Amino acid sequence: MKNKSDLAESDSTEEVSFKRKRGFRLMGLNLNADGAVKGFFGGNAYLAILFLLFICIFLFKSAIGFIPGYRTELAEARISGIEAANHINYQLVGYDALYTKINQAFINERRDRFGDLETVVPIYEELESIVDDKLEDEVDEYTELDDGDKKEASALALKESIKNASAKLSREALLKKIKARLPETDTISDEAYARALIYAEQYALNDYETPDEISRIPAMINEQMGGFYKAVEAIKHSDDDLRQIYASIEKKSQVTYRTISNNRKNQESIDELSKNIESLDTDPSNKRDSTRSAAMTKRIAELKPKIVDIDTAENIKFVYNEISKHDAAADKMISEFQVGVDLLAKAEVKTEKSEILIKESSRLFDELKEISNERKSLLAEWNHEKPVTLWNSVTAFFFGADWKTGSDRQNLYGLMPLFTGSLLISLVAMLFAVPLAIGAAIYVNQFATKREAGFLKPGIEFIQAIPSVVLGLFGVLVVAGLLQGLSECGWLSWVPGFPIQDRLNVLLAGILLAFMACPTIFTLAEDALNNVPKAYTEASLAMGANKLQTALKIVVPASLSGIVAAIMLGFGRVIGETMVVLLVAGNKARIPDLSNGIGVIGESVHTMTGIIAQEYGEVEPGVLHWKALFMVGLVLFLISLSINSVCQRVIAKRSK
Repeated sequence: MKNKSDLAESDSTEEVSFKRKRGFRLMGLNLNADGAVKGFFGGNAYLAILFLLFICIFLFKSAIGFIPGYRTELAEARISGIEAANHINYQLVGYDALYTKINQAFINERRDRFGDLETVVPIYEELESIVDDKLEDEVDEYTELDDGDKKEASALALKESIKNASAKLSREALLKKIKARLPETDTISDEAYARALIYAEQYALNDYETPDEISRIPAMINEQMGGFYKAVEAIKHSDDDLRQIYASIEKKSQVTYRTISNNRKNQESIDELSKNIESLDTDPSNKRDSTRSAAMTKRIAELKPKIVDIDTAENIKFVYNEISKHDAAADKMISEFQVGVDLLAKAEVKTEKSEILIKESSRLFDELKEISNERKSLLAEWNHEKPVTLWNSVTAFFFGADWKTGSDRQNLYGLMPLFTGSLLISLVAMLFAVPLAIGAAIYVNQFATKREAGFLKPGIEFIQAIPSVVLGLFGVLVVAGLLQGLSECGWLSWVPGFPIQDRLNVLLAGILLAFMACPTIFTLAEDALNNVPKAYTEASLAMGANKLQTALKIVVPASLSGIVAAIMLGFGRVIGETMVVLLVAGNKARIPDLSNGIGVIGESVHTMTGIIAQEYGEVEPGVLHWKALFMVGLVLFLISLSINSVCQRVIAKRSK
């Protein structure tokens, strides 16, 4: 047994040995092999953190000037009167959407009742073009004849020529041309074709005069549509006065807005050039600086004459005068629209689709009345001298309903169309991806044989190797056509949103993104299932539960936090995708019409990632549009960062 002195000596020897093994230390790191390895890995970790901070600083630095810059543009739009024009235009957009639905219901009803008769007119016009193009010389020769016998003989020959010329255009080619005019025409009956041919023959034999039968067809159809036609006519011109007021304000305010904006930009350029001149060393011996200073002085001289004096107070009087007419015009639009809606309620409707559209129109009309009353209040309180605050520009960006850029008009940077588009596509993608990926993970982990799992797991994970641009091209060229063709099948007409009107839409983008998200969700969910202790499974089986009961009631609940984290990471993967949505989402920057319910999946939308990829290459660095795109990128970055942070918390909670 060692005494205390021996133990102390032993400890001292071990300490010396440890110090020798540890080697020299520099800035907290051992200068030996172990220290070098630890320093390498630690350096990589800190480098990743620094890189993340660099990205954050870069995004904030690039986007920080957007809010004050947008405030300036909003102030200029208010001073010039464009803001007032926007209030009126908001009502007209609602009117257009509502009138489109009612007109579509009218067209559906008319085609259902008078399909063959209505189709005669475009068929006749196509056959007429054949006569004009192929038989022009023969028709001219016939019309110049005076002798009765020769004219009769020529008429018979011409009639036969018309039949031959018409026969050269196959019914399939004719149908294709007519579909371009009437997109929902599915068939052309033999009766309609024959009747149009007779009319075409009469046209050619009647000195270029359109037959009365053709002229009377549209009027006869409209007359037999009764109250439905009268309703559409009552609604059609109800917005004329309001639209005239909008056009007058828009035309006047645009001139004022462009002048104010150009003056500001030119003055900013002059101020910047003046500062640069002051910062230069204008010593005559420094020829380079002297040359640059002279060039900038010349540029200032060119810009100064472009600053134009403008009396905004005088110009705004015209805007106020037009605003004073607004309430009467808005009331006229609503009252005449109400007449049309009342006629629609009494009209006989036979087609189911038309009935649905009319019911939607009735509901939307109530919204249009609310919009009209709201805008009347806003215009009554509108004042061009009211200051625009930073908070106004923040709310205009985050809650703005329009993203409109690249025109002479005021640029609008509203995030809502992009955010709702991204969110809607992501939700549709997750609706497909979650059941497939989680189901596959449960099967591979709990039910598949070892050989089967060895085949399925790498196969699913291999999907991640497909480049997103390749998947997007496949979607545009193959899946889009298949999906649209499938939506037009009669036995699927009960599906909301079918048939799909927009070839590139939310549903298509969601399906492709679900395909991309499946490997991420599958891998993480399968790992979570695999981390459940085997004792849980064995205890459940020992108690008499079967394999399915054990999987659903024991294993899945035990790994639920990991599965939730997998789903959230899959969502982050989907919402950050760029190329697929840019190629297949349709790229229409508008808020989806949620009043269509599930049918909204057939609409085209734009996304936050798509707008950055589409517009970044077209803007000059440093301008407000450029900063707006970085602002969108910052929002997207914060969303992804939040999702990943929540996932880390969920995973950390599971590991306790």
